[in-house]
Amino acid sequence: MNYSIKTSFKRTTDNIFHNLVKNGARKRTILKLANRYNLIYFGTIDQRADEYQVTRGFTVSPTHQDRHYCVGSVRGYDIKIVDRNDAVRKPDGSVAIYNWLIFAIDLHTRQDLPHIFINAHNYDAKPYEQFFSVYRNMKEVIFGTFENYDPDFSSRFSVYSQPSDSITIEKLFPNSVTRALGAHFWPLSMEINEGVLYIYSDDKKITTSLLETMLEDGLWLTNHLDFQSEIV
Repeated sequence: MNYSIKTSFKRTTDNIFHNLVKNGARKRTILKLANRYNLIYFGTIDQRADEYQVTRGFTVSPTHQDRHYCVGSVRGYDIKIVDRNDAVRKPDGSVAIYNWLIFAIDLHTRQDLPHIFINAHNYDAKPYEQFFSVYRNMKEVIFGTFENYDPDFSSRFSVYSQPSDSITIEKLFPNSVTRALGAHFWPLSMEINEGVLYIYSDDKKITTSLLETMLEDGLWLTNHLDFQSEIV
């Protein structure tokens, strides 16, 4: 076996070992949260299986792979957690591999809320380029029609929806709520679509603190949306 073949073989085995170790660590952390909140852990799921209710949102695609899938109910809210990978083809023809940890929480509101994407200004915006390539009719909502907003929110997040929904969205997110988002949600991104709140993290490392933050912040925001949507 010549040097180049040996090098290639070692690199491949090193990558496989690294991915196995990383996946094992993510599993242990997610399983710990699932056990704490009595969620059912399914592990890796084939999205084509009839018994699997696909976690949607903008990251859903025919090619995504879901691991560490959990379902259950916390404080009366139905929740799904999934660790999603996907190979995304970029406009220049190249392919990028992205990973999202996703919490999906079903809203209780009877109101039909607009499609909203709250994009965190992260150090790496590439995992969210797919959203803007698919939803070209979504435009940035500029807040300030009814009250002044804390600059911490606008410096950390941008909100996108259809222009016709901008007034409704501003009423859904008064300054008191956006101030909390600016202080506690960054660098998480959020999507509200078809009665579900999605919380996204594209952080490469999963920690217990991250999972607890996504759960607690998600439940708080879901509760607010349920209440606020009834008075908008």
